[in-house]
Amino acid sequence: MAGRATIAGAVAASLPVAIGLWLALRHGLPPIAAQPMLFALQCSGAVVLLALVPGIEAVAHERLFHRSIDPLAGADSPRLVVNQRYIQNTLEQLAVLLPGLFLLARYEPDLRLIAATAIVWTLGRWAWWVGYHIHPLWRGLGVYSMFLGMVVLLWGVGRFGFDLAGWAGVAALLGPFALIELWLFRVLRR
Repeated sequence: MAGRATIAGAVAASLPVAIGLWLALRHGLPPIAAQPMLFALQCSGAVVLLALVPGIEAVAHERLFHRSIDPLAGADSPRLVVNQRYIQNTLEQLAVLLPGLFLLARYEPDLRLIAATAIVWTLGRWAWWVGYHIHPLWRGLGVYSMFLGMVVLLWGVGRFGFDLAGWAGVAALLGPFALIELWLFRVLRR
């Protein structure tokens, strides 16, 4: 249980900072005049370059210069394992974030929302990575990035559902997800 408290403390410490930074960027950046879908694509490229590629490079460099060059030799350092987990988790989170960025571009005319989301999400991935290297429980410093990606995707899918069939469309798309989440919380807390 102490582990959960550490992660919760890290999340509690970082979440207000992340929200404040997102709001500061959203309102402080100059207006962005660009084609929305192209801008979402550009932000997606920047997110992948800045959040995923450094992890891939970290693993590649470690494999190249250390005993772990043979991945089957069992010589992976804890640092390499953390970097691999960072890559895996970042890939998973990109699958949530990227469609959300495009849905934001579709439904929100103020492109600063996309920029703020991409920047804060990327900083969250870095915080998750650095925190994990300090101690696995400190990855909670960047957990807010998972929350941010999920919120953006849920909002975008909800807007899509509303376009399709009003509130019934929202319920049809978000309802099953909410039920699965409730079931997971119930089953996994036992």
